[in-house]
Amino acid sequence: MAHEKGNAMKPGRNDPCPCGSGKKYKQCCLKAEQAKAGEDDLQWRRIRRTIEGLTEELLKFSIAHFGHDAIHEAWEDFMGEEEATFDPESPHMPVFVPWFHYDWVPAPLETSVPREAQDGLSLGAAYLRRKGKNLDPLLARYLEQFCKAPYSFFDILSVRSGDGFAVRDIFTGEECYVTEHSGSRQAKAGDILFAKVAKVDSVTLMDGCAPVLFPPIEKGAILELRKIIYARELPLTPELLKEYNFEMLDKYLGIAERLLNPRMPEMRNTDGDPLQFNRLEYEIESPQAAFDALKHLNITSSEANMLAEAERDASGALRKIEFPWQKHGNETNKSWSNTILGNIVIEGGKLTVEVNSENRVKLIRSIIEKALPEARYKIAVIQSTQAMLARMNQEGGAARSKQTEDLNALPEVQAHLAEMMREHYRNWLHEKIPALNGETPLQAVKTPDGREMVEALLLQIERYGENSKQPLDPAILAELRTALGLA
Repeated sequence: MAHEKGNAMKPGRNDPCPCGSGKKYKQCCLKAEQAKAGEDDLQWRRIRRTIEGLTEELLKFSIAHFGHDAIHEAWEDFMGEEEATFDPESPHMPVFVPWFHYDWVPAPLETSVPREAQDGLSLGAAYLRRKGKNLDPLLARYLEQFCKAPYSFFDILSVRSGDGFAVRDIFTGEECYVTEHSGSRQAKAGDILFAKVAKVDSVTLMDGCAPVLFPPIEKGAILELRKIIYARELPLTPELLKEYNFEMLDKYLGIAERLLNPRMPEMRNTDGDPLQFNRLEYEIESPQAAFDALKHLNITSSEANMLAEAERDASGALRKIEFPWQKHGNETNKSWSNTILGNIVIEGGKLTVEVNSENRVKLIRSIIEKALPEARYKIAVIQSTQAMLARMNQEGGAARSKQTEDLNALPEVQAHLAEMMREHYRNWLHEKIPALNGETPLQAVKTPDGREMVEALLLQIERYGENSKQPLDPAILAELRTALGLA
C-alpha cells in the first residue's frame, strides 16, 4: 500500500508535466485539467440542485408504498435490535435514511408492509418503477446509481479541502475521487469513511455518509470482514458487497458507537492493576524509628540525601520526612530501572502512605506490620480517580504543568525525551499488539492484511505525534518504516 500523506500533491505550474511530454505543466495538461474540473464542478452543482427535496419526497412515498410502520421496522433491522425505538435525533440518521431509501427490503411474513409492496424492491427502486418516466433524467440516473451502490468502507488517500478527496474501497481496492465540498473540510488522509459512493455521469458522489470519520486504528475489524468475503473467492461486484449489507452495518455501528459515546477507559497503574487511590494512616511512637524501619523502600536515594530534606524540631530530632516507595525494574516498561509504588510521609506521631491499587495496599500493609510492628493502623481512605485528579489540580496542577512545560523546553531534555521515544518504538517492533491479533509488527507485516494493518497503526502513531505536546521526530517514523520494509 502506498503511503500518502496530507493533501493531494499537484505539480507546480512550471514543473515538468506528469504526462511525460517534456513540456511544463502549464503548457501541457494544466488547462485541460482545469477545464475538466470546472465541468465536473458544474455537473456536481446541477446534481445537488436536482436532488433537492428528494429525501422528503421518498419519505412521503414510503408511507404510501410501504405504510406508516415500515420506517420503524427498518430501524429495528438497521440497529439489529428487535423493538428498537425509532429515534429521529440519532446521530446515525445520515446513514439510516439513505439505507432505508436504497437498501432496505421488507422481510416477507415478518412485516406489516402491504403484500403488493413485498416485491423485493427497495423504496428507491419502487419509486423509479412507479415514477421514472416522469422524472428529470438526471434525477433518475442518480436514483439508479445509488440503488445499485453498496455501503462500504473507504481509505481516504488524499484531501482537497472544500472540494473532495481521493478514496480507495477497502474491499475492492478501487480508487476514485469523490466530490464532497463540506465533508472534505474535516477529513484527513488516513481517515476511514463509511458511505455509499456512486458515479453519476462524470462525477462521483457519496450519500449515507457516517457522522464520524474513523481513525486508522479502527481498520482491524473491517479487515476481518474483508477476509470473510475474500474466502468466497467470488468477483467483488457491488451485488456481492450488498449481500453483506447487515455485516457492514454491524461493523459501522460497533465502531461508531464507541467513537460517539466513548467509555471512560479502565485506568491501570504500571503493574497493570486497576487504579484505586488509597491513603493509609498509622499512629507511630517515633518518626526516627519509623524512618529507620522503612528507609530501605527508597532505592534511589542515600539515607544522607533523604535526611537532608527532612524537618527537625527545636532539639534536632526528626519531625517530618517524605520519600517514595520504589522497586527495581518494571514488568510493563522494560527500559525502566525502577518503579514508584507509592509515597510515604512521616510526620510527628503519624505515618501516611499513598498508593494507587488494592494490591499495593496489601503489600505495604504487610511490609509495615513486619518492619514496624508497634505502628497502629488507624484508617484507609479510598478516593475515586476523578476525585484524586481534582485534588491534584487544586493542589497546583496548573503550576506543575507549567513547570513541566518549561523543563521539557530545555534542549537537553528534548533530546533525552526523543531518545526515549525512539527506544520505545524500537521495542514496539517486537511487541505483541492486540490490533495485530497478538502478532508483533515485524511478524504481521509479512502478510497482505497484516501489512495493511501495520500501515494503519503507523498512520495512527503519526497522528499521535502531530497532536502531542512533544511532537514525534519524523526520523523515528522513517526508521520504523525502514525496519518494516515499508519505506
